[in-house]
Amino acid sequence: MKKQSAMRRTLAAVAVSVMFVGACGSDDSTEEATEATEAPVEEATPEVVLASEECAIPVADEAVNIDLMGWEFPIITQYAAELRECEAANYTFNIQFLDSAEAQNQINLDLETGTPSFEMVQGSNQFIVELANKGLLLPLNDLIEKYRDQFNLDSIPQGMWDLVSVDGNIYSIPMVANTQHLFYNEEVLSKLGLSVPKTYEEAIAMCPALIDGGYAGFQMMLSADWAWQIEYDNVLGSLGVKPIDNTTGQPNFNSAEGVKAAQILADIVNTCGGKTIGTYSTDDVQNAFQTGEYVIGHLWASRAASMDDAEATTAEVLGKIKFAPALTAGTVLGAPAYVDGYAIPANGTVDPEKVFLAMLGASDEESQTAAAKFGGVTRSGVSNPEGPRNGEALNVSTSQGRGADQTHPAAGIYRAEIGKALVKILDGAKPADVIAEAEAAYLKEAKAQNLLS
Repeated sequence: MKKQSAMRRTLAAVAVSVMFVGACGSDDSTEEATEATEAPVEEATPEVVLASEECAIPVADEAVNIDLMGWEFPIITQYAAELRECEAANYTFNIQFLDSAEAQNQINLDLETGTPSFEMVQGSNQFIVELANKGLLLPLNDLIEKYRDQFNLDSIPQGMWDLVSVDGNIYSIPMVANTQHLFYNEEVLSKLGLSVPKTYEEAIAMCPALIDGGYAGFQMMLSADWAWQIEYDNVLGSLGVKPIDNTTGQPNFNSAEGVKAAQILADIVNTCGGKTIGTYSTDDVQNAFQTGEYVIGHLWASRAASMDDAEATTAEVLGKIKFAPALTAGTVLGAPAYVDGYAIPANGTVDPEKVFLAMLGASDEESQTAAAKFGGVTRSGVSNPEGPRNGEALNVSTSQGRGADQTHPAAGIYRAEIGKALVKILDGAKPADVIAEAEAAYLKEAKAQNLLS
């Protein structure tokens, strides 16, 4: 078993070499040594006790208490269970889950105090990079190198590590491979004579028929500034445009393509969702699919397993939600490349290595195999035969999508300003106006921080 191999590597790594003390011969090379050689003295090998086969990390010599903040979806629930297995290693975990927007807000507030109360935080690559750029997270490079072989960290592709890195420093262990793609109720669409759309324009065009049939129109997550930014970048990316230049930081989004992307979001609000679309969190959108309120829309791939949860999905919907690749407005799919994982705040009061070991215990190969039942994982070759039915939609959307969010030093400013501007569409603001507003605010702040060239 993988756990047993890890145990053998651990014991080998901590074994102390046997020391021998030899007798010295006479200074006179013509005389034979007459003194007897002392018997070898073997030092005791320290015993390393691992928690269990389910959590192959050493039992801590003293109690380790870890407070973790994050947000919950099926695969994260499984990783939380894997953390609980490490309580056998003299750890205790206080895991706090909030709505994703509120959790990120609370993490930001806590870490910015300089004396964080959380010893571990959950985040997507975008959120991890933003925290890292503020100096709020601990680089993990040394710990990754120390435990690379023991926990086979090379099975996580370099591209995954790159998503949670800034200037060569790694700030998280990638655990969840995620993107957005189409969810739809096949039975309802068939009843209404509607086909599965491939473009945003086709999705918008079907909304009147959906609404006339008594269903909500096409949906997406637009409940927070950051959600608007992600959806906007999806559409803009599908048009083949990066919002800012990766080298100079100069904006590209106040353009014909940028205004078109904002107009598509405005059309989804005005034709498909109305203002209520701005009140549904990711959890709310998931629940609306499970109850039959929503029958088509973009949703995070990590929520697909929930569609087959008989305890949370109504009998009328269970098994009827299907999946397809993300929509497009051009030649690229409007799908981001995301990973989620755990990170360690800077200036924490708990030994970072002990926190890191807990992260490893929850994300090793055995743990990811269990987690793959509920979503995409990050280790190559790891899968679960009981995994969710959206595997093809996830893979196509990721491989043919717009890719990861940008990591230019000014990218965080762009994301903040575009989100703040776009949300005004809910109140009737014109797409061209909000894009111009966002560009002016972005340029002002990026110049003030000397981030443009």
